[in-house]
Amino acid sequence: MPEKKQSPNAELYAKYAEILEKTKWASEFSWNNVRKICHYIEPVRAKKGATVFKEGDQANSLGIIVKGSIDIVKQENRLSTLKSSQTFGEMSLIDGEPRSASGIAAEETIIFFMGEQALIKLCEDNPKLGVQLLWKFSKLISQRLRRTSSMLVDFMG
Repeated sequence: MPEKKQSPNAELYAKYAEILEKTKWASEFSWNNVRKICHYIEPVRAKKGATVFKEGDQANSLGIIVKGSIDIVKQENRLSTLKSSQTFGEMSLIDGEPRSASGIAAEETIIFFMGEQALIKLCEDNPKLGVQLLWKFSKLISQRLRRTSSMLVDFMG
């Protein structure tokens, strides 16, 4: 029996899934769910020094860094560096508010973006996976808020 050939899109999504699965970010998801998530992402390659997003830009997408790193900059001060497996934009994805800082590729970087409409579509198509993703995003936001609160308390003495 001849081997069934995958569609070009299926091959592309499988390639994305292989990349995403290698990150710590995907560790909570089964291989099948990683493959499903990849149907709703858009990969972007940023060269070193490229602006990935700008402070004040209206946004409604989240980025998962799958290779490389991004410096988070506010008013020309580097606040932190996000590396592979880390995300940015969870708040913008949820509330659509402008970016609170800029992101500059610290090296050649590959980011998988998921926009609001893609997340809504994923939730409609796979409600259980949608809840799992939203839960993960909520935990990330909560962890960042706790870290920021702790830093604020330390700063205030």
